[in-house]
Amino acid sequence: MNTADRRGLIARLISDQVITRQIQLRQVLQRHAVVTTQATLSRDLAVLGAVKRVDSQGQLRYMLPNPLPSEAERRLKRALIAAQATFDQQAAMIAIHTHPGAAPAVATTLRMLPLTDVFIVLSDDAGVLLVCREEGGAKRVLQWLKNLQAATLSSLR
Repeated sequence: MNTADRRGLIARLISDQVITRQIQLRQVLQRHAVVTTQATLSRDLAVLGAVKRVDSQGQLRYMLPNPLPSEAERRLKRALIAAQATFDQQAAMIAIHTHPGAAPAVATTLRMLPLTDVFIVLSDDAGVLLVCREEGGAKRVLQWLKNLQAATLSSLR
């Protein structure tokens, strides 16, 4: 399992279950056939922004920022608009063209989202390459990106 898929699974597990300790999370991950080290798990939790908080029942548990995908999506909208992003698709790949210096922010935000159709996100200074698992997934992700950008542009008018 790649890093993005593992982090997506961790985010779902933390959202769906009461996870109180890292060892408990490692055990749950093992039941999903994911073996990870404590150091990797700590890093994943930090990247996801997971922190221990008291829930509505008074129990201390890992929780994600409210809610992670929505916040990451808001960040992505801002990054796409600021970068004046344009998109191209070739088979199972999507290129996001940006102004120089803007691509890392777009790529970092995309990595925060649980995009199951995306295999890997690569970037340089002025572009992001999404390699999807299949062409159909690339079409879905491209349409989602275009809709996200269009909705943001229309709200600015």
